[in-house]
Amino acid sequence: MMFPQKTRPVDNPPSSPAHDMAPYAAPKRGIAPQDIATYHRIDLPGLEDKKWQWDLRGQEDSYLGNYDFNGKRVLEFGAANGGLTFWMERQGAEVVAVDLSPDVARTSWDTLVGPEDNVSETKRVMSETMQRLNNGFWYAHEQRGSKARLVHGTAYEVPNELGRFDVVTLGSILLHLRDPLGALENAISFTSKSVIITDAVPHFIGEDLQHLPLAYFMPDKSRRTPHGGWTWWQMTAEVYLRFLALKGFRIISNTSGLYKHRAGPQKLYTLVAERV
Repeated sequence: MMFPQKTRPVDNPPSSPAHDMAPYAAPKRGIAPQDIATYHRIDLPGLEDKKWQWDLRGQEDSYLGNYDFNGKRVLEFGAANGGLTFWMERQGAEVVAVDLSPDVARTSWDTLVGPEDNVSETKRVMSETMQRLNNGFWYAHEQRGSKARLVHGTAYEVPNELGRFDVVTLGSILLHLRDPLGALENAISFTSKSVIITDAVPHFIGEDLQHLPLAYFMPDKSRRTPHGGWTWWQMTAEVYLRFLALKGFRIISNTSGLYKHRAGPQKLYTLVAERV
């Protein structure tokens, strides 16, 4: 896969009417709970019976490496319905969230299309899923009275006009990407200081091998979903530790813990790194 060349992000642009609009998505209001999807469980009226993928309530701090977000400008990749977005905002952060849009021609997630796949149906379901996740973000945004901003883009490309950030976060995102190192390289180009990566501890790689920089290729036709989404890779933390060191970062912390997923507790690691 080829990705467009990027220039270094500009300094934070001044506040102006134009800046308040582009390149940010226009907020939506009055969305009904039945029109949303919930990826991160969130306590809001009307969502009590919604199905969720992750319930990070009460563990957000450890999930994000016990980082001090107060007064920080944050670029969050993969906001979904905003469970972590609004938590970071409550800690005192100014958050710009990045996620896909229903326009799958412009912001598709990485798919692996086989000869037997109905591409049109895959795109339709993908678009519908993203619409419901975007709706979930704006529903919570309105309920929380949030000032967070949403930008539609991919992990490989977001607008340079967003400026510089104190920290970028990639929470359980890299495992879903065809080129996780390309996405990480793009993400860290936006940070003046810190990056936080949370990802799955590879359960197909033995404990005695976790200290090595190894990757396990995950796609399996038996686990294909209608929207075409995949878990592409499980990477040991050592892959990202070495990559970040090569890019001029030093590791501040490397922790792991169990987090509540709908399929049962999942072990994740969290890396916090800073520019040297």
